[in-house]
Amino acid sequence: MPGPTTGDVKINASVKGESIYVDGGFAGVTGKLKKFSLQPGNHQIEVRDAEGQVMFQNTVHVIGGKTIDINC
Repeated sequence: MPGPTTGDVKINASVKGESIYVDGGFAGVTGKLKKFSLQPGNHQIEVRDAEGQVMFQNTVHVIGGKTIDINC
């Protein structure tokens, strides 16, 4: 039986309403998008403010069936 095909990323943001980008594409805003699933492997996560300035940037390694917590 195959294992999970995706892993989860959980965003714990101190400021709500900032933009979340995954691998360069818009994914949602902090406070509304709290958890999302991604394919296993490395992914670039960015949180940007209303002016588009990068407030947080990190590469995460997603593992199928696991949850990664990001505090930003």
